[in-house]
Amino acid sequence: MATFSEALFPLEVSAWAVGGRGFKTTVIQTYGGDEFRNGAWAQPLGMWDVQDAFRSTNPNSPYNIALLRNFLMAGMGQLYGFRFRDPQDYKDEGAGVFIAIDATHFQCYKQYAITSLVFQQIIQKPVSPIVVTGGTGVSVDYTTGIVTVAGGTPTSWTGNFDIPCRFADDFPEIGLDNSSGALWDWQNVKIQEIRNF
Repeated sequence: MATFSEALFPLEVSAWAVGGRGFKTTVIQTYGGDEFRNGAWAQPLGMWDVQDAFRSTNPNSPYNIALLRNFLMAGMGQLYGFRFRDPQDYKDEGAGVFIAIDATHFQCYKQYAITSLVFQQIIQKPVSPIVVTGGTGVSVDYTTGIVTVAGGTPTSWTGNFDIPCRFADDFPEIGLDNSSGALWDWQNVKIQEIRNF
């Protein structure tokens, strides 16, 4: 059974997202106060909470609840992955680069740099269309972020991207809002990034 859908998580809901991508670092501190740090992940994982989209003070809350309920049911809870747009980080910002897989296939990345520190984030769900600079006979697989060229080498890309994600829970926690009594208070709506889809 396929467990990833190219469906886009509702933008009306993801616009309220709190969270982002982060790393897993092990820190060992000695008795003398020195410390040793080890990065366990080469690529970060993201987690977002979108429960603010369902507050009773949000006039769109009933609409958002129905929208998300339908999305959760169609995706069978955590089973199906989907595209999620992080409202804080979804553009190339002039930092779209490629890393070669072989002579004709190149993976999209976004480069983050501060002075001498450089990190390249894999981009697996670019949003059509992206503009590729360099290379000839260019085709883009928008489901993997892999660019294929007939000749030459692509040097950069420009555009937007989504993140492959899933719900972090199978069960909705919908309840009565304490202040108004309305059935539109959905607690703990977390979205988890996935790597293997």
